[in-house]
Amino acid sequence: MEPTTLRAVMAALRHPETGCPWDLKQDHQSLARYLREEAAEVLEALASHQIGDPTREAHLCEELGDLWLQIAFHAELAEARGAWDLHDVERSVVEKLVRRHPHVFGEVDVAGSDEVLTNWAAIKRVEKGHTTENEPRLLEGIPATLSPMDEALEIGRRCAKVGFEWPDLEGVLDKVKEEVAELQAESDPVRVEEEFGDVLFSLMQWARKKGVDPDAALRKQMLRFKGRFRAVEDDARAVGGWEQRSLEQMEAAWQAEKKRVKP
Repeated sequence: MEPTTLRAVMAALRHPETGCPWDLKQDHQSLARYLREEAAEVLEALASHQIGDPTREAHLCEELGDLWLQIAFHAELAEARGAWDLHDVERSVVEKLVRRHPHVFGEVDVAGSDEVLTNWAAIKRVEKGHTTENEPRLLEGIPATLSPMDEALEIGRRCAKVGFEWPDLEGVLDKVKEEVAELQAESDPVRVEEEFGDVLFSLMQWARKKGVDPDAALRKQMLRFKGRFRAVEDDARAVGGWEQRSLEQMEAAWQAEKKRVKP
């Protein structure tokens, strides 16, 4: 009889006598690369996702299943050595969510999402036993595995929690414009790199404050770019290759495709 749950499938794959040789060779560290890859594929699926589109909905579901598989795999490894299992993973996160949402599961009142985040941070500090004396510095402990984009967002979030933040969205946009002007004024390669970094960091903070996911926005933009450039390439191929097309003609093909397929 074939197993019908992911946990049962993993147990069969890891069976010491009848399991899969590849699965039996894996450990937490060897699986790390697959966890990163599957998480990236979920993000790609989200970038192209369209609510109600059966194909896109199925794709997102499939990629989330692949990510879930990685979690189940790690849980199976832990269960085999008697440490914890998939049920413990679920119980742990359920307990944490209940504990950090006293406004839903308790008697605490909140005025909005900002207050929710403030309470969350305070509860987290208590859980970790942090006091004013032993609490780590605000920007310490940011996971080294984060992408530069995600780390920039996390830095901004942490600073905002203690009030080190622009009072409004317009102030962030003014900072972006200021940094762009400074970039334009530079010619020294070292300073250009520094100013370019300032522009990117400021843009990340504008996106954070605006509620835009910069990773998703960039992924979607790249999908649009690839689609439009494919049309430019098809146009060039139709007349014998790139050497037969000028920049102006390629731009015309680009604009035509942009009008044909509106976002």
